[in-house]
Amino acid sequence: MLRLFPRRGDNPGKWKGFTVKAADKITLRLPEAPELFRTFGSHRGCRGLGPVCVEMCCIFAVLPRIPLAWKTARANTDERILLKRLLRKLRKRDLLLIDNGFYSFKLFRKLLDRCCSFIIPLQKNTRPNVVETLGKGDYLVDIADSAKRSRQTMRLRLVYVYREGFRRRRILTDLLDPVAYPPEEIAQLYHMRWDIETFYRDFKHTMQACKWHCKTPDSFHKELAMHMIAAVLIRTVMLEAARSKHRKPARLSFSRAVTEARIFFKRAAQALGAGLQNAYAMFVKQCARHVVPAKPGRSYPRDTQETRRKARGLSTDNRGRKPKQVKPPTYPALETLTTWHGVCYALS
Repeated sequence: MLRLFPRRGDNPGKWKGFTVKAADKITLRLPEAPELFRTFGSHRGCRGLGPVCVEMCCIFAVLPRIPLAWKTARANTDERILLKRLLRKLRKRDLLLIDNGFYSFKLFRKLLDRCCSFIIPLQKNTRPNVVETLGKGDYLVDIADSAKRSRQTMRLRLVYVYREGFRRRRILTDLLDPVAYPPEEIAQLYHMRWDIETFYRDFKHTMQACKWHCKTPDSFHKELAMHMIAAVLIRTVMLEAARSKHRKPARLSFSRAVTEARIFFKRAAQALGAGLQNAYAMFVKQCARHVVPAKPGRSYPRDTQETRRKARGLSTDNRGRKPKQVKPPTYPALETLTTWHGVCYALS
């Protein structure tokens, strides 16, 4: 069983000696101002007539659920470029969870040079050479640098992940020991990368970071910094509240914590000395009360029309084309293929 929130006395941000972090990019829409457009621009597909956009890449501490560092750049900036600018914020024994949009041989090399580890899904059109079979759906592979005139290779570990109702995924990592790092825990760790998506949703909607008041790049960076400071402070209080009730920080509601923060600031403005300490203790206590109910087995179909049909009570309506019958995949499917040259590849 994967222990993601250790026992009392352990470091709550560690997993087997690693600090688990995630990184992802998001696009923020800014107000229509000439200086902002000259600095950040808009997306290429809009031919210069789209909204002013800025790209932001953030490093997020997964277990305490706190943003750590971020970088911004012009619209259409590659997410790998933004992450490379954030590498100096990483420390030794950091475990970075990233999406396949960050797939880059040079990025992997830089992470390993900084004594950091990573978990990333393998791109669909990539078929690395299989060197050794470690177990069921677990292989040692060699990936090659795609740059021209480069024959460098890197030995990594490939784990096949199966989940009922979904296509299988291939997870790539530099954690090569199958005993110390079981494949089940690798898959569960990568699933926690979605916590940064939850953070972005809370950041943009709950904290209303999609409504900016800036007119210049300098005022935008100041406003962004204040939003991040507020997010860090609220998340820190939520972590303390989770520890007091021996819960995971993910079980507490961020939107309710923002409401409690507004109430705390009103009380703090009228309190002095011991009254301020009592207001803070009440803030932590109230945050611990708002627990998000667990809903195991909850899932939504990918077909949005099917979701709307059920929500509107049209499940018995058979108008339109009949749905296409899709045969469920048969397991175990073929994972490797050996050519007549004797080379073994990992299939997608």
